[in-house]
Amino acid sequence: MKNSLTHNDKRLLLIMFLFVIVVGIGYWGIYPQIRAFYRLGNEIDNEEIKKSVNEQKVANLGFVEVQCKEYEEGMAENKQKFFDILSEADIDLLLTGKAISHKLESFDLSIEIPDTPSDRKAYRYSELYNEQLRWESERKYEDIPSDTAESEIDEIYGKKSTDSEDGDDEPISEMIDVFGNTDNIGINNDIYAARVTMTLGGERSDLEDFLKELMESDKEILITSFSWGKYRVQQLKNGTDIEDEDNSTYAPEYYEIIEMDSLTVTMELYMCEKE
Repeated sequence: MKNSLTHNDKRLLLIMFLFVIVVGIGYWGIYPQIRAFYRLGNEIDNEEIKKSVNEQKVANLGFVEVQCKEYEEGMAENKQKFFDILSEADIDLLLTGKAISHKLESFDLSIEIPDTPSDRKAYRYSELYNEQLRWESERKYEDIPSDTAESEIDEIYGKKSTDSEDGDDEPISEMIDVFGNTDNIGINNDIYAARVTMTLGGERSDLEDFLKELMESDKEILITSFSWGKYRVQQLKNGTDIEDEDNSTYAPEYYEIIEMDSLTVTMELYMCEKE
């Protein structure tokens, strides 16, 4: 018994064959071209925005140069508020000289000059402090290796990816600042803080004057703590200090114990390279 195809069966098979061909051509031929077309359109839009930004930068180049000059002048002026880079001997000479000018005795002096710039931030509730925190946050994100998986970045920062699943580029949503944000405050990459602890003795009024001079210094000095106390020294009645000598060689009637006010102050002297 022979199976023969009717005319309708042949027509149905032809229609199904043509449908498969059309779908195959559409999916493997036309659809990739459409995707490439839209991707190319997004890239063109991105490049147009970048072109517009660059044109604005070029058009405002003169203004940027003036802004840069003002910034440099402001930096030079601000640097005058800081000490030059000082050695321990320089700091010793500076502070001991101030103490002598106020008729004070220096009993102890400790100086520490770190090799790294100061990481001290501005006053906690100031606008500058918030700027520093924001800058650190942005800097931390920029320091992530370029080959870090996006899922890892999202996990660390809780950010949702804006890229599509098929890898298509998204148009730029924001224009880049033409002039850049010159108000960004980063780390104190050229400011060093010498930490000094000093104990002085003398009249209370002279100690207060010394402390006031530090506070009103035209250079950047931050007093982190200070405390008052008493300091006792042994002296011959002629005024000679015998604290480090053998007291047994002197009869008690030849020396006396002098008690004076003392001030222990801890401070930071801020230095930077002026050139």
